[in-house]
Amino acid sequence: MKRSLALLALLAAAPLAAETRFELGYAHIDEIDGETTQGLVFSWVKPIERWQRHDIHGELLFAAIRGREGLPSPDDKDQFLLGYGLRKHWGGFFLGAGLALIEPKNTLTSSTGQIVSSLGWAKGSVAIVFRHVSNANTGGNNDG
Repeated sequence: MKRSLALLALLAAAPLAAETRFELGYAHIDEIDGETTQGLVFSWVKPIERWQRHDIHGELLFAAIRGREGLPSPDDKDQFLLGYGLRKHWGGFFLGAGLALIEPKNTLTSSTGQIVSSLGWAKGSVAIVFRHVSNANTGGNNDG
């Protein structure tokens, strides 16, 4: 949990330059054992100056995920994800990948360390993003 708080402090201290995008979104989280859930996702996306000609952006990501009410504890507890990754843009479309911490862990995510991959489209103040969060079975089974 202390690592998560340290990363939250880093997130709060992130510089918000004019070219920085702020994204706020709703997350529909896929069904597991007949139960779906929802979440909120906050991102700060900023072009990386040294890779600007390649259109690569850094992304600080925070997500709050509701526990799955129909599942036993600890899977019914809310989770929080904090991470950093890179996005490669081609016009409005992008691919992204990064590393994240998720707390508290449960039987669905199995470990604190996670890999986040994303595919999306962004134009102006609108973004549509599909994300996959997994530990790639590096810390036990991961249903996502």
